[in-house]
Amino acid sequence: MSTPDFRTRVAAEKRERMRTRLIEAAMEVFSSKGVDATVIEDLIEQAQVSRGTFYNYFRTTEEVMAAVLQVVGNELLSLVDLAIADRSDPAERLACGVRMVLQMARHFPHAGRFISRVGVTRSMDHLPALGYLLRDLVEATEAGRFNLVDPMLGLDLVVGTTSAALFSLSMRTDLTDTYPQEITFHILLGLGMTRTAARKLVDKPIQAVQLPPESLLVRTLHKPSIIT
Repeated sequence: MSTPDFRTRVAAEKRERMRTRLIEAAMEVFSSKGVDATVIEDLIEQAQVSRGTFYNYFRTTEEVMAAVLQVVGNELLSLVDLAIADRSDPAERLACGVRMVLQMARHFPHAGRFISRVGVTRSMDHLPALGYLLRDLVEATEAGRFNLVDPMLGLDLVVGTTSAALFSLSMRTDLTDTYPQEITFHILLGLGMTRTAARKLVDKPIQAVQLPPESLLVRTLHKPSIIT
């Protein structure tokens, strides 16, 4: 006979699988139909679930968008942090990390547009991977690399500007290949670096973010569809 603990664990795993199914279906719809045009009926049809099942997990399309953003954001920031972990200078980690996120938007423009349209939360509860960015802001400020009275101000500056840049990269066709470097350069100036120090950092070589096959971006954002 199954123990109560076993049944509870199985039920939790089943619920998590369904939630993942709904999130993946939502990302597919957002990518092909667009954020603003998506309605709950589209999500239900894509996931092939009943309306009741959908409402057991989400009440609105906005809640689904927030859940997708949470998964994509945490996934991307964690992969970026892993790629820059060997850089000892926190200011360099931040500069390279921002550029890597922006370069990702060149390969997945619909992802960049989705992130910028939904809006990146500054909440550590919903996007705990932002802790990596805050860590670098604190360490760089303590080391005298940044000039901030409050690292949270730097968090707003970096996240807000990067979100706007993601939207530009996904929408505009007139941007040069150096746009990620130049926007990062101005972020660093805003954080209090000198032009010489900021230029040195944005000229550092970076690598592309390596997305594993199980990544939500790889599973659902590999198509050439554009969010409108």
